[in-house]
Amino acid sequence: MKGIFISYRRQDSQSAAGRLADHLRDAMAGVPIFRDVETIEPGVDFVEAIGRALQSCGVLLAVIGPRWSSATDTNGKRRLDNPDDYTRLEIATALQRPDVRVIPVLVEGAVMPGGEELPDDLKPLSRRNAIELTDKRWEFDVSTLGETLRKALDIDPPPKPPPQPKPAPEPVKPKMAAWKKWALGLGIPLFIIGAFVSEQEVPEPLPPSPPLPAPVYNNPQPSAPVQGPLTGIWQDGEGGQYKLLQQGFQLALQGSSPHGNVIGTGQINGNQIGMNYTINGVPYQAALLVSPDGLRMSGQYRSPANGDAGVVGLVRVQ
Repeated sequence: MKGIFISYRRQDSQSAAGRLADHLRDAMAGVPIFRDVETIEPGVDFVEAIGRALQSCGVLLAVIGPRWSSATDTNGKRRLDNPDDYTRLEIATALQRPDVRVIPVLVEGAVMPGGEELPDDLKPLSRRNAIELTDKRWEFDVSTLGETLRKALDIDPPPKPPPQPKPAPEPVKPKMAAWKKWALGLGIPLFIIGAFVSEQEVPEPLPPSPPLPAPVYNNPQPSAPVQGPLTGIWQDGEGGQYKLLQQGFQLALQGSSPHGNVIGTGQINGNQIGMNYTINGVPYQAALLVSPDGLRMSGQYRSPANGDAGVVGLVRVQ
């Protein structure tokens, strides 16, 4: 299998070249990767080792950093101008081989050097399309490079992971009854409504009710509280039937009138009751007086939504 030769200048891009080599080893298992400091054994002629590696590689990656073309030796001369410079030898040898693809790899913000900056044997490098590796997009950039390398080396893409089993569908939640939806919309705690549904459950104490609107008629001063709780079944003159639950000075209402489902809350003040409720979602207010024996209620109602108003009377039937 043809391998990958990573050419770099230690003064310029040693860490980036090492990072790239590690990534390619993980992503392209089994593909030979040559990088001088790791693959040349002590005592081996460097030039001969490079020559053998280039004979067996199908791609040379020329890693170019910001100082790749300007790096100098101990005498202050540009290394790239030295015919025996190892980096120059690696790339120039690869450019002369038709079976080796040379890919410039720009790192750390480097730009591709122009032909005028390069010695004659490296000028063809300036005409090669380069790929840029950035820290912010490293995984994406190296993955893109990996796809190019697989095509150049005629390597099959890695197998796709098996599809995850399709999760079981979530159980269908039962639809909420209409009166429960209105209870949520009005902020009525569900445990109040639950007291109507199951007479076996013991209701918890009710939280304080929100302030009620002003009564819809000029009622007299509150009299003494009615005798006995108002909890029970009540009926109006039109055949509507309602369940009332009293806890302290608060009421919860749920039932059915000839005009639709009714749900609401109220507050007791002596023998007076202020109610907020809805009929099929339309808001209503009512002010009622309770008889001393606690068996009858009468008063007036109105709707701030549609202006509907009238009188109402309720009789306890249970």
